[in-house]
Amino acid sequence: MNVKKMTYAALLIALGYILHQLVPGVPFLGGMKMDFLLVMMFLSLLLMDTYKEALAVSLVCGIITAMTTTFPGGQIANLVDKVITGTLLFSVHKNFSHLMKPKNEILLGTLFGTLISGFIFLSVGLYVSGAPISFSALYMGIVLPTSVLNTGAAVLLHKAMSMSGVRKTISS
Repeated sequence: MNVKKMTYAALLIALGYILHQLVPGVPFLGGMKMDFLLVMMFLSLLLMDTYKEALAVSLVCGIITAMTTTFPGGQIANLVDKVITGTLLFSVHKNFSHLMKPKNEILLGTLFGTLISGFIFLSVGLYVSGAPISFSALYMGIVLPTSVLNTGAAVLLHKAMSMSGVRKTISS
């Protein structure tokens, strides 16, 4: 494992955790919080070279969000969601990143990654908890707005990382 890459990933994950704690829950949906740690996971995955590194990042993000979730059954759902989503996004990045510009990869990866992550999380969480909450209401009320916000945040953060020379520093 590359220590520089894992250090940058740890810093991004820490920033994601702080944002996750600062974002208030949505009152009319039982205090559900948007998962900004997901953006940091996506950005961290772009830095990784091996599946082992990507799995480590995904597991850490899953554990952190599991510890801070307010969703009934969210502990299991977060672990399952982050590992599956991290694996999918890392695989897509490794196999298709050469076909598009980095900005477009961030945009599409974050948008579809958040939609997939939300689907997995809600499916597992509602199944485990048996909560009488509508899947479609949660998906439309939380996941869709979060996907737009996450995409915007990821594009801005990727631009900031590019301007700061993070990629060049890591690869040297």
